[in-house]
Amino acid sequence: MQRESQNRRIRPTAVPGEDPLRCRPGGLIADDLAGALEIIIGLPWRDCLSFSAGGDLEVMQASAQHLERHLARAKPQIAEGRARVAAGLSLDVQPTADPVIRLHAAASTTEPDYMVRTDEGDIYDPPFGQYAQPRHDGWR
Repeated sequence: MQRESQNRRIRPTAVPGEDPLRCRPGGLIADDLAGALEIIIGLPWRDCLSFSAGGDLEVMQASAQHLERHLARAKPQIAEGRARVAAGLSLDVQPTADPVIRLHAAASTTEPDYMVRTDEGDIYDPPFGQYAQPRHDGWR
């Protein structure tokens, strides 16, 4: 019995206290590698997807604006760092609105066109989160 439980594979989770058997969100974030890197460098993309009210582009754009303001206050050097990384990779980091539109377009094609699966064959949750803003205290 003990040996059997040691051989069971449980998917790791990045969120403490979360059910390890529940799949994390997964999906496309861009059409190609350069586009993905531009989004990763120039946008808090995970939070834009999390606070998208199920994939609403306007909500994603509003979330991105709130997140960028918070990031600029918390880390004033972020714009300079992004520019350096983008230049080093010969990428073009656009103002916030453009990457949000491209992120939304790519993530929208995840279902039903592309189903992202775990190694065990389980399908990841859709990339869009259900909330429009943080549940506790909203946007500060």
